[in-house]
Amino acid sequence: MLRYTVLRLLIFAVFLLVFIWVGVPDLWALVYAALFSMVTSLFLLRGQRQEMAEQIAATVERRRARRADKIAAQRTDEDEEDSETEGPRG
Repeated sequence: MLRYTVLRLLIFAVFLLVFIWVGVPDLWALVYAALFSMVTSLFLLRGQRQEMAEQIAATVERRRARRADKIAAQRTDEDEEDSETEGPRG
């Protein structure tokens, strides 16, 4: 994820320097650099973005599974306690 962010910032910095070097006023250079870097990174960083999305999805799935296991363990404990306090019915 850090790699993707650094590459996006690098693309932005390159466009910003080019626009300033060409003589575009500072505010417009920032706006144009943001727009051009956004579009460029959309195409150039497609692979890194896909990797990052897969990593995030895997992390979310691990957390979801861990939470489900924890809830299942709590329910099992509560069910055992309920059956102990109720005693045999008859």
